[in-house]
Amino acid sequence: MQIFTAALMIALSVVVVVTRRPGKDTSILWASVLISISLIFNVDSVYVVVDQLLYGRNYADLGANVLLLVGVYFLARAIHRAARPLPVLGHSKSPRVLGKSGVMVAASAAAAFFSLIDAPITSTAFMMQYGAQPAAALYSAVQYVYIGAVMAAAGWTCLRFRKSWSTGNYKTAFALVGMGCLSAVLLVVDVLALDTMHVLGELQAMAKLSGLYGALNAATFTLLCTGLALPPARRKILSIYEASRINSMLAELDPVWKLAIAGNAGVTLDFAVVPERPHRRRRELHRMIVEIQDSLVRDPGSRKRIGRDGLDKLARATRYLERQSWRSR
Repeated sequence: MQIFTAALMIALSVVVVVTRRPGKDTSILWASVLISISLIFNVDSVYVVVDQLLYGRNYADLGANVLLLVGVYFLARAIHRAARPLPVLGHSKSPRVLGKSGVMVAASAAAAFFSLIDAPITSTAFMMQYGAQPAAALYSAVQYVYIGAVMAAAGWTCLRFRKSWSTGNYKTAFALVGMGCLSAVLLVVDVLALDTMHVLGELQAMAKLSGLYGALNAATFTLLCTGLALPPARRKILSIYEASRINSMLAELDPVWKLAIAGNAGVTLDFAVVPERPHRRRRELHRMIVEIQDSLVRDPGSRKRIGRDGLDKLARATRYLERQSWRSR
């Protein structure tokens, strides 16, 4: 389970890095990286090595959990910003301030309770070994109460703005994120119950709740990572596909363009008019189509040089650009 959840977050981080566009919000990037590091620290073999470097008193558990709290703060902020189709007046500053205050309070309280726990030996099952101590139960509870609160708020944002998304891709993505938030809240309830049962010594009840913890933990990370990765991954795939189509059309239309402008001095393919790199190839195709059409108007003989096959290629390229223009509106 440790490796599975870490792998999911690392995969999300890779998707975010590969698909990130300049100038866009970095909340999801910070969230995926910080949570990934936190989950890597929780892998047993990594945890043991890191904790030994920190004097072997389970400081690695505190560090991993603080990273998780900060990562969840950025995750909730990313969901709030992405789920809202437009900025909501009067709500741009306060949630951010409250979120920062909340994560600082939760991290400080966790550190304070951690200092009261008697945990002198490195343990890869920290709460199982030391969770019977009230301080350990409070250490865990304060973290999960914060996580539950921010994920419940993020889930409510997805639910509140669910009708604002018209495309099936975003509807599916935010439905998955919303279910992931619900799963996270149920996970928090399960953890709080586990902490309580441990302190009370109800080991049989703990055994039943532990199985539920594993299922909810896997569901939470699967739903959230899939939902958050879906829009950028789809956008990247479509971008690659579109670039391939445009390159193919440019190669196909180039000989048609050369035939069209033959004998028309002063007609040249000027690519200097397309400075924006993200859409450069599409604009080059548009420029080529325009110059072929200009040649057909100015030189009646160009239609004969191009022939029926060339005119068909020109028509296909024109229809393609018209469809792309319509979709981008």
